[in-house]
Amino acid sequence: MGKNSEFEVWEKEGSGVLNETPLILTACKEGQIGNAFQYPDGCIYKTVFTYLCGKPDDSFVSEHPDLIYKSRLVCMSPEWEEYVKKQTVKFILRREVMAPFCSVSSKSLKPLPEGYSISPFTRKIFEEHPFDQGRSYPDFEDFQRSGAGSAVLFDGKVVSASSSFLSFEGHVELDVYTDIEHRNKGLADHCVFEMLRECSEKKYTVHWDAQNPMSSGMAVSHGFTPVTDYAVYWLEK
Repeated sequence: MGKNSEFEVWEKEGSGVLNETPLILTACKEGQIGNAFQYPDGCIYKTVFTYLCGKPDDSFVSEHPDLIYKSRLVCMSPEWEEYVKKQTVKFILRREVMAPFCSVSSKSLKPLPEGYSISPFTRKIFEEHPFDQGRSYPDFEDFQRSGAGSAVLFDGKVVSASSSFLSFEGHVELDVYTDIEHRNKGLADHCVFEMLRECSEKKYTVHWDAQNPMSSGMAVSHGFTPVTDYAVYWLEK
């Protein structure tokens, strides 16, 4: 779920339906994260994104407008995409899914700039929840058991970090972010490199859902392979 710069706007004319099942949706279906709202012809899964599955139901939507509006909507079927496009769409974002990855990074890194240091996620770093990372885990012990993460520090402060946003049955969702004042120094690359090394040692499969070309390019540079892109809709009520 790389977050190193602005979101990318969807500009394609073709379908933005997501044909892959993301790790977050799999975890939601199993009751680990978010909530599921079922109706006869489909289901709406509400997590970080709202996944629209099956066929739309006008009466259900009218009874639960909060599931559709003020949500980042991902259409998992052409029927839902057709329904969403008929609404008042405020904006559409593009994201790109990478193939799940279980290996060390293939990227050659330059040394960290002077004054910066790399560290695994210690208890102190975890409890600080840099850039909101780690908040989906109940405590540090759970994160150690099923997650992974690495951070770059400057003057004792975390200025870049890559960690698992979510863990599910040996799979983790990667989240990466760098403080605006410390970007363009290769810090995020070091965090991703170390996180992938840790995940490889723990035999975790890593998932990466890129929100812009920079995030996608970083993923590819470390060995990931793009699979598909999809649209994220935001509706005006």
